[in-house]
Amino acid sequence: MTLLRLYAALAGLVVVTYLAWPEQQQGWPLMLVTLSPLPALVVGLFRAPAGTRLAPWLLLGGTLVYDVGNAVWSWLLATDGRAVADADPIVGVAMTGGGALILAASLVVVLQRGRADIGGIIDSVIVAVGLGGVLWNTVLLPAMTAHDMSTGQQVSRFINVLLLSGTLGALLRVVIISDQRMMSVRLLGVSVGFALMENVAAAVGADWVNLPYMAAFVAVGCAALHPSMREVTVPGQAPVDHLNTGRLVFLGIMLAIAPVIGGIRAMMGLPIDGVLLAVSSAGMIPLVMVRIARLSNARREAERALRRMATSDPLTGLPNRAACVARIETELAAGPDDLAVLFCDLDGFKPVNDRLGHAAGDALLIGVADHLRGGLRDADLVSRFGGDEFVIVCRGSGAADAMVDRIRCLVAKVIPAGGEQVRIGVSVGLAHARPGDTVDDILTRADLAMYEAKQRKQIGALSLAHSA
Repeated sequence: MTLLRLYAALAGLVVVTYLAWPEQQQGWPLMLVTLSPLPALVVGLFRAPAGTRLAPWLLLGGTLVYDVGNAVWSWLLATDGRAVADADPIVGVAMTGGGALILAASLVVVLQRGRADIGGIIDSVIVAVGLGGVLWNTVLLPAMTAHDMSTGQQVSRFINVLLLSGTLGALLRVVIISDQRMMSVRLLGVSVGFALMENVAAAVGADWVNLPYMAAFVAVGCAALHPSMREVTVPGQAPVDHLNTGRLVFLGIMLAIAPVIGGIRAMMGLPIDGVLLAVSSAGMIPLVMVRIARLSNARREAERALRRMATSDPLTGLPNRAACVARIETELAAGPDDLAVLFCDLDGFKPVNDRLGHAAGDALLIGVADHLRGGLRDADLVSRFGGDEFVIVCRGSGAADAMVDRIRCLVAKVIPAGGEQVRIGVSVGLAHARPGDTVDDILTRADLAMYEAKQRKQIGALSLAHSA
């Protein structure tokens, strides 16, 4: 923090005294300040954990590209004052390239810190197009038109504003979803804010145009030196992405804001950028549609997950009692022919659970479940009915015999549990469906047959009984 305070004090002093320098010499303090974040970014780069340094590298690269443009402008200004005439194309390319790299760094932060928050990236683009279009139509375009700036200058400025708006949106997304204060991200956001202010000042021809530009670089340096920089790309909490009323209102506002502002200006007889209005509207509609589609898909996936939780056993992943009963109802409605229910109870499970612990008992249940569902036909169902009880529903000639053979293989194998190799016996009650059966009828017969089989049980063996 001492290094951060020293850097902020020295760089800030250069910024506040900038206008006191002779005009022909102002390029040197400008270049000094814009170069100052580079050592800080190198420090921040090596502070970041290995494997999470892509964003700092991109931020460093973007700052270097900006500095190329600054160096050209400063050199021409200091030599013969031809900066505006000769440096504009080079500076324009540098501003666009540097902005693109810094935007890429921000999106990497969203992906890494926000755990692949694709929805957040789409939101950032929507914010960039919406708010950037408003800033362009209401402030920048009228001012640049009034100052007779060339089409090339206007295009370069527009792209730069668009990139900066996207960067600010991405950084705000990280701040919103972060479970920490993330001061480095906030400082980077301040830097982007200063850069946008510089674009406005340049468009209106303000004398102090370089002050916010220099302040933007100081903010980048402070962000790189702040201790929270090492946490910027460390994965945080997975973002919650719900389709709620607030999100839909936000998307609607961003979709409508540029056309509404453009329409109001047109009715007032003020100049508007028709090309921008058409491009932004055409670009915004598919973005919003994609965003809504993603949110809708996320909601459907959440509903499917809830249904899975309601019908699945959380330990083994097998269908639970409710799913089993529903399946038997469906099968009985289709007819009783060749429909069989096997009610299975593990013999010797309680001693294993008591001697080796509940974790070993869980491992044993998982091993039994994996064996029973291995090679299962689509038409068959294996469910965990509760505790150490499993119910199998199958249909077809020989289907019940095939399942009995699978259970016979189960009792012949050993299952790892609690660091030991365990063998388990199974008591099986088999009931065939009859005309007029209900779910309770067939399950009761299978259950009674299982208890009959258990009477002659032998631990580590298969005991089978058929219902009367």
